[in-house]
Amino acid sequence: MDTELNKYELQMNILNLYPFDVQSITLLTNKSGRTTWKVETGQGVKILKRVVMKPARMLLIAEGHEHLQDNGLPIAGIHRTKAGAICVGADNSAYVLYDLQEGKEVLYYDKKQMLQIMEFIGKFHQTSAGYMPDEMSKKRSRLGKWHKLFRWKLQELEGNKMLAIKSDKENNLPAPAVIEPDAEQTWLQDPFSKMVIESIDEMILRGKQALLELDEGHYEKWSLECLESRMFCQQDFTLARFIETEEGLAMKELHSITSDLPSRDLRVILNKVLKKMSVWDTELVIELLRTYDKINPLTKDQYRVLWTDLKFPHLYCSIVHKYFLGQKTSWSDEKYIWALQNIISVEQSKHEFLTDFDGLFSKIKA
Repeated sequence: MDTELNKYELQMNILNLYPFDVQSITLLTNKSGRTTWKVETGQGVKILKRVVMKPARMLLIAEGHEHLQDNGLPIAGIHRTKAGAICVGADNSAYVLYDLQEGKEVLYYDKKQMLQIMEFIGKFHQTSAGYMPDEMSKKRSRLGKWHKLFRWKLQELEGNKMLAIKSDKENNLPAPAVIEPDAEQTWLQDPFSKMVIESIDEMILRGKQALLELDEGHYEKWSLECLESRMFCQQDFTLARFIETEEGLAMKELHSITSDLPSRDLRVILNKVLKKMSVWDTELVIELLRTYDKINPLTKDQYRVLWTDLKFPHLYCSIVHKYFLGQKTSWSDEKYIWALQNIISVEQSKHEFLTDFDGLFSKIKA
């Protein structure tokens, strides 16, 4: 009871730093190092968020949030303290306070909403330009680091391939030293590892091709342009952070930011949407990109970089990594197998898209 009282006192001490008349506090969520409270005030309903994060890191995100807000992006209003601080540090955590956004849920399967999301992402990238973070903030950048990231993921795939070959959970039998694809196997292995062995060489080859394409100059040129423009990416446009209001789509909060190419956000959202559909729908992808391009036009060379990023098997790397590290302890083997089957279906159905760049680029610009 004393602990709960201390927590309440801490929240009140934090809220007392802001110029609002606090009437009540209600706990909303508490998971993954992030806690949120609904705060009733005389000036409207607010959301107090606590994140287990160095305040210098939160300072970068909070000021980025304010930068987007000041430049007209529909995002929840963030508030400063009476002393002018954009975030508050306490107990190895950081606190921010912003307005509650209310409206309808945004869904991956609603095409109209997804087109609106692509417009929003275009506006996000435009309004993020010119961001000048505080000198005290802890900055994060992936500009110029894709080569290193691709190599690391490829090395991990090679290692996971060996784990799959050696794996036999059911019978604990040693795998043969050399796998002959056409030969009848007399040994048994777990189904997930068998699927990995059947698909991983294709994914490694695509990854190596993508790595080579980074040396064609388009990636380096765009990285320098983004560095000069001082724009940033959201990193993960999860629809749970959006709400459909009477005025249109709005962002409830800014979860994280980094300096990177806009194609990073585009690759992530496209992979999320198509993973939900279990197949790569090229026509839908072109329609989504055409909608984005009307707001934030990209050059042909910049789209080549996006194609390279979509060629690299990020989704495949992620699920195989999770399985062999046992990261999803609540997942059953069946859920892992379904997830891998789904991702293999998406990745393998990208072939037409990846091999018709010129034709599809023309459709985006049509």
